[in-house]
Amino acid sequence: MSVSERDETTQTTQSLERVTTTLRELLAVPSVSGAEGAAREYLSGRLAALGLVTQTDAAGNLMARVAGFPSERDDEAPLLLNAHIDRVPPGLAHTPRIADGVMRSDGTTNLGADDAAGVAIILATVEALRERQCAHPPLLLLFTVGEEVGLTGAKAFDPAPWGAVEGIVFDNAGEAGEVVIRAATYIAFDVAIHGASGHPGKRLDGTVSAIEIFRCAQYPSGSLDDDATRISIGRVEAGSARNAVPAELRALGEIRTLADAAGRDALMARVARGFTEAAESLGGAAEVSFDPHCDAYVVGEDEPLLLAWRAATEARGAPFRTMTTFIGSDASALRAHARVFTVSTGVMDEHTVDEWVPLPPLAELVETAVALLARYPRSR
Repeated sequence: MSVSERDETTQTTQSLERVTTTLRELLAVPSVSGAEGAAREYLSGRLAALGLVTQTDAAGNLMARVAGFPSERDDEAPLLLNAHIDRVPPGLAHTPRIADGVMRSDGTTNLGADDAAGVAIILATVEALRERQCAHPPLLLLFTVGEEVGLTGAKAFDPAPWGAVEGIVFDNAGEAGEVVIRAATYIAFDVAIHGASGHPGKRLDGTVSAIEIFRCAQYPSGSLDDDATRISIGRVEAGSARNAVPAELRALGEIRTLADAAGRDALMARVARGFTEAAESLGGAAEVSFDPHCDAYVVGEDEPLLLAWRAATEARGAPFRTMTTFIGSDASALRAHARVFTVSTGVMDEHTVDEWVPLPPLAELVETAVALLARYPRSR
C-alpha cells in the first residue's frame, strides 16, 4: 500500500468515527417535527466548538457560515449544505445498536437516521476540511425543521441574503450516494363526504350513507401513466355506531406525480370530480381540498455542482448513480431559490422501528464531499 493509499484509508477511518459518534450523540436527544429544540441545541454547541457563529430564524432553522479557506476565497459565493433535524414520531431519544457496520434502533423508537445521517455527514465534512487545511469555498450550513410535515423550514428559508445559489441536500432517498435528478410533486388532499344518517332498523327513506358514496366514487388510484403518477388514500374515518347510517366521512390521500402543471391540474380535477359526482348521484355532497407540499423538479445534467460531484465520486472509484424519486426532500423547496440536489444517505426502512443505516457508506460520502469542496473552482 502506497503512502497516499494509507493516508486515504486513515482519513476514511476518521470520517467513519466522526459520523458514528455524531449519530450516537444526536440520537441521544429527541427530535420530532415541531419539537426540534434539543437537537438544535446540540448542533449549536457542535458548531460553536468549531468557532462558528449560528443563527436561528423565525421558522426554527439553524444556520452557520463557514469562511472560505484560504481567506482570499471568502469572497466567493457560498455552497449550501443542508440536512433536516426533525424526525417522524415517536422520534425518542435512544441508544442505537451497531453490529457489522450497521446502525439500528434499540427497538423502542424509529432510529432517526432520517435525517441525522445527513447532519452527521455535514459536520464530519466541515471537521475534515478544518483538520486537513483543505482549500474550499465558503459554506452555508442549513439545518432545517419541519421537513417531515411539509418542508416547512425549507419553504421559509431564502438563501439569497446569504449569497448561496447552489448546494447539496443530504437526505435519505435511495442507496447511499445516489443523486436525485428528478423528483415528483407531492399534493395532499382531504375528502369530506356528507350524507344523511338514520337507523337501519327503522325506515331508510331519506338516509344517505357517506361510506356508500365513498365506495362508489370513481377517482384515479394506484400507479398511473407508466408509474409517472401515484395516487393513494391512506386514512378513512366514518360513522359513529354500528347501528347508524354514517352521515360523514373524511378521507386523507395524496398525489405524487412527475406531471407538469397542466397534468397536475387535470389529476386534481379528476380526483375531485370522482367524489363530487358520486355524492351528487346518491343525494349527498362532497368537498375535496388540495394542499401542494412541494413541486416537481429536474436537475440539469450540466449543472456545475452536479458535474463536480460526479467527478469527485468517480475519482474515488465509485460509480455515479442517479435516480428519480417520489420521496419529498428539502431540495423540493430549495430548488425554487438555488440549484441544489439531493444525495442519498442510504437510510433504509425509515419511519419505522426497523430503520437502519450502513455506516461505512456515510464515511465515503464525507470523503467525496471533502474532495469536491477541495477542488471546486473559484469561477463558474
